[in-house]
Amino acid sequence: MYERGTKEKPSIPPPPVGTVGATRPPTDVRIGDFILLDGTYQRVQDMRSAGGASVRILHFAGHAPLIMREARTTYRPLEFR
Repeated sequence: MYERGTKEKPSIPPPPVGTVGATRPPTDVRIGDFILLDGTYQRVQDMRSAGGASVRILHFAGHAPLIMREARTTYRPLEFR
């Protein structure tokens, strides 16, 4: 019999515990935010401005830097007040 092939989307790992996700422009990213790169969440360790106010170079521990030119989903640790 004919079986319909299922096209499953590649599953992404769950976000880091204690974080909330949002789509943020490069100007709103902070040190300590997490970004999904190559299947793992990397924490922003440092960042630099490049080519204007709307471009950031994000640095991670154990991963190559990322040039962020447009909005991406980032995960920010929850702040308790």
